[in-house]
This record gives sequence, C-alpha cells and structure tokens, in this order.
Amino acid sequence: MANALISAIDSALRARQRILEYSDRPNCIFRMHVAAAASDITLSDATRIEAGSRLVNLHLWNERIPPFPDRGPTLSWARGLCHDFEISLGELAAFIACHPALDDVVAIAGNLVLSSPQKAQLLENLAARYGFVRAIDSGSRSASQRLHQLGENILISMIVISFNPAAFRIDFLRRNRLQVYLHRAELMRRFGRRRKIDPSD
Repeated sequence: MANALISAIDSALRARQRILEYSDRPNCIFRMHVAAAASDITLSDATRIEAGSRLVNLHLWNERIPPFPDRGPTLSWARGLCHDFEISLGELAAFIACHPALDDVVAIAGNLVLSSPQKAQLLENLAARYGFVRAIDSGSRSASQRLHQLGENILISMIVISFNPAAFRIDFLRRNRLQVYLHRAELMRRFGRRRKIDPSD
C-alpha cells in the first residue's frame, strides 16, 4: 500500500514537470525533462550558461537502479552501474540527435545528492570521468529553497525505502546537492556513437 502511494506521488510529480522516458532500454537509468536555466550559471571550467538557455535535466529512474546487495555495494555492483550510466548517456545523445526540437539545448544538468561535504570532491571527480563539470556555488540559499530541498530529501528517502531499502541512510534528510553540467558538444563527442556498441543490452 505504501509503495503504491509513493509510486503515485512520484508519477504525479513527473507528469507535472513533464519528465519523459527517452529510452526503452531496460538498463537506461535516467529520465529527462527540458527547462530553461533560471539564472546565469558559471561552471568550474570557466564557461558560462546564460539565463534562459535550454537544458536537459536528468532524473534517476528509481525502479531501474540496481539494488544494493545485502552486504552493501560491491565492485561488481559499481561496475554494473557505471555500464548502465554510459548506456543511458548514449541513449540520451541518440534521442537529442533525432529530435530537432532539442537543437537549442546547450547542456545536460545533473543534481548529485551529497552524503557529506567530504564526499563532494569524490563525486565531482567521478562526474568528471563522464565529462561533467560542477557549477560554482552562487551563495547561500533562501528559506524557501532550503524548505524545497528538505521536501525533495523526504521524497527521495521514501522512494529509496520503496525501491532500494538497503541503500537508505537516515542522513538523506540532511543531504545537500552538487550541480553538474555536461556540455552538449561533449555529450555528443563522448557518447554520440555508443548506442550500437552492445546490441545485447
């Protein structure tokens, strides 16, 4: 009953934000939605995304994230997740290339959830392996932004408990975010030819 309710809430939010499933491959672990950047964004590679620029925002496809093994994440689990991550970006590159309505998309945005400030550099380095660069933090968040993030953390916690309970940690409610971006040209350079590399997937 609880899982059905959480799934219904998640589905309603996806419909409201127009989040779509861009691939039917079973190991695609992302959904996406297109939105304009609300403000100017300065990236750590010294480039800038101007306010109003169109972005593809990635959302985890929770039902497709490989569940944690009972004894915790293993090297095999991590390799499988990395493989799915690369497949997902290859599918995204193919989807964007086939849809002229997305010709003006300038970058792919990801919102990484941090378990602690000490993990920020680790996640940034991991994202950089796939071409993502972090946004430079513009400063403190407003009360409404902090409240919105708390609400997101509560929903994320509920979804994790439903679909991947072994991965749940109580500190989910306090976790911050790391915004990372992958330039469109870099997506195409790295992943634009990968859709057919493994037909058995």
